[in-house]
Amino acid sequence: MMERMVHRGMTNVTLGKEVFTDLDFADDVSLLAEMLEVLVLILTVMQEEASTFGLQINWSETKILQVASSTSSSTVQVADGHVEVVDTFVYLGCMTDSSGGSRGEVLRWIGIARSCMNMFDRRIWKSSIRLENKLRLYQTYIVPVLMYG
Repeated sequence: MMERMVHRGMTNVTLGKEVFTDLDFADDVSLLAEMLEVLVLILTVMQEEASTFGLQINWSETKILQVASSTSSSTVQVADGHVEVVDTFVYLGCMTDSSGGSRGEVLRWIGIARSCMNMFDRRIWKSSIRLENKLRLYQTYIVPVLMYG
């Protein structure tokens, strides 16, 4: 049995004998479904369940990526919001795309490293810092970005 109460402006939820008080937000959820209709149903149920805890889904931040897409629509109506259908998106720091390949992610890492290198080039390479320290900074700040995004 679940009951909802408001205490000093904070939403609390009681499940059995446990009281949960830190219900600010939940983030970074990934759902998988074979059919778009099933995914819409899952998202609707997720919204209903989240609302019992006082949580809301930010539909503008929610994305749907379809593999072998049969839908040409750019948005899908889910509950009281519109969800964008995309070919790629970044989830937990990694680019995911409908092809399932890693080319886009590798190119993204190279782009980020290039941007860091440009900043490094202007501020570090042309400075009077000793070469040994410049190389140490390069190994510390540029190489990990290139290798791990």
